[in-house]
Amino acid sequence: MGILINAPTRHREPGAPPVEANDASPDLTGALHIREVVRITGLRREQLYMWQRRYGFPAPLRDPFGDRVYPPDQVARLKLIKQLLSEGWRAGAVVPLADSALQSMLGLTSAEPASLPAEIESAVKLLAQHRVGELQNHLSKLLVGQGLRKFLEQTLIPLNEAVHERVVRGEMQNFQELRFADLAQRLLRDVTRLVRPTRDARQILLATPPNDPNQLGLAILELLLFTEGINCLTLGAGVPAQEIAGAARAYKVHLTLLLFDRGISGKIAGQEIRGLRAALPADLPLIVSGRAVNLLAKPIASVRTAADFSSVMSTMRELGVLPLAPVSLVGMLPDPQQRV
Repeated sequence: MGILINAPTRHREPGAPPVEANDASPDLTGALHIREVVRITGLRREQLYMWQRRYGFPAPLRDPFGDRVYPPDQVARLKLIKQLLSEGWRAGAVVPLADSALQSMLGLTSAEPASLPAEIESAVKLLAQHRVGELQNHLSKLLVGQGLRKFLEQTLIPLNEAVHERVVRGEMQNFQELRFADLAQRLLRDVTRLVRPTRDARQILLATPPNDPNQLGLAILELLLFTEGINCLTLGAGVPAQEIAGAARAYKVHLTLLLFDRGISGKIAGQEIRGLRAALPADLPLIVSGRAVNLLAKPIASVRTAADFSSVMSTMRELGVLPLAPVSLVGMLPDPQQRV
């Protein structure tokens, strides 16, 4: 009598949808078990099961022992989805989308990140290695050596985007971006105390809309405007349209500037901007800056767009919002040896 050898048993976890049997041996190179996918992406396994049933994604394979595994391309896509969920998107709006659409919503391309100047690359490396004290000293020295305007435009803005992009790609963790943002904002607060708007400066309202948590980008823009003698009333990041409009009326501002840079698609950007325009007083100018400008399918009535800071300033000059003369720094820049 022969010995019966049982084939590997396919395990079925409670609540997990079935995985179709593979007719041919699949390529499992780099595939991860669900526990690793959960750890890396921050998603719950219940979410993965529900999305598989509802949207057909993810589509796990089976290893020789019957365990579900996820190919690298699916894990990369799950990371993009997790980032969009963190920025306020609904699962139904992003899970069914292709990689290219997800990357577009996050302002990414499928290509590898472009090479960075040496001083920015050094900052990214220090952050990746959790050497925060050294990173602050590095940034402080760059600020003193470059001067405020060059430091903001040529170092801090591209560094902020480089860190965010690496978080989206899974090369850094969210807590590292948060730590960097806190460090940079402390440095900017030190400088802000040295900046005084001119007496005739007009006040503008500055905010980002829901789904855009770019607080550091907002702080950079605020300081750049301060150096031009513009008095900013900053509401912060992720502010609903009705709250922005209410503040604009209460404080009688001369202009509203919306930084719209992250967590967006062209359709959502258009809806948010049109909603804010309708909520604001009809005679109050509205400028929109950031990636949303390049995503809009067509111009929006009574909305001015500015892709970068130079364009923001040009538009303000056209609208007569700029003061007669820019401000100057008083006192000294932060000590580059001062630590967190």
